[in-house]
Formats: sequence, C-alpha cells, structure tokens
Amino acid sequence: MKKVLFLFVLLLFSVGMMAQRVMYDETNRSGVRTIVCEGMNLGVSGDMDVYVALAGFQYKSTVRYSLAVTIGSGHEVQIPDGSQCILTLDNGKAIELSTVAGGASVLQHVDVEMEDVFQSFRRFAYYNIKAKELKKLGKNGLVRLDMQLSPQNYSVTFAQDALGSVLMESMSLINNLFGK
Repeated sequence: MKKVLFLFVLLLFSVGMMAQRVMYDETNRSGVRTIVCEGMNLGVSGDMDVYVALAGFQYKSTVRYSLAVTIGSGHEVQIPDGSQCILTLDNGKAIELSTVAGGASVLQHVDVEMEDVFQSFRRFAYYNIKAKELKKLGKNGLVRLDMQLSPQNYSVTFAQDALGSVLMESMSLINNLFGK
C-alpha cells in the first residue's frame, strides 16, 4: 500500500512539473546556466502588461533565483535600477526584493520567444529572491505584489495564490533541471 501511495504522489509531482515550460535555458561563456520558466501575466494597468516568471542561475554548485519581470511595450513606464518589488504574504509579512544590475542583457533572444511580453530591454528586470523566501511564499501564500516603476508604480492583489503556485512549480522544475 505504501508503494502505491508513493507512486501516486510521484505521479502527481511529475504532472505538476510537466505543466511548467522552460522558456530559456542557456549557459554563458562564464559557465553560468540560466533557466527561465514560463510565468504569468499579472494583468493590465493603464495599457501596461506585467509578466512575472522565475529564473534560476547555476554556477558550479550554487543556485540562485530571481523573479524575471517584464513590462509590456505599449507603455512608457520603465523599471529603474535599484527599484524594489514587495511581495506581501497571507500572514501579513512582506518580502522586499531588489533589482539585479545588468539583468536585461542576459535574456536577449527571449524577446522572440515571448513575443509581445519581452519586446524592450528597458522594461525588463531581475529581482533577487532567496530560496528560503520562495519557500515562505509557498507555505503562506502570496496576496499582493507592489513594484516601484517610473513614472508610476504597479500593484496587484490576488484573490487566490495563483502566482505563488506558479513560482513554486517553477522552483521545483528549476531544481530538477539543475539536479538538486
């Protein structure tokens, strides 16, 4: 009976991982492998689409994560260097994420694959997120995302933790692809 239960749980886990797609998987000349999973369009605010996905970076045995955030090209808004993304959890605690310098240059050919989502490098940024913060997000649920943009900020609230689920599935897939 335990074997059957184990196989059922393994099957459920595999189905969840198959639902996620990898949008980008490249290793640069420095040996850093970058994987970006399919994400989620959080919605339109003033003709501005905001798309969020999880990226994983591996150098030797170290794995780091970032939120890959793209603003649709139909708006003049920009993501300034050093801007913050604040994730509010269901328990009321906030996780503050800072942008990573140079993130736009890493995903140059994703523009083509993601069509209108990744059309302008000046509207793209990585926000650092630690594995322990991702786990908190999975445990407590995500209820709100706030992002500092220029000239206007962006906020979205979630009735259900749809983005948190996508990010947790992405983390599992990234870890699996990195052999963790």
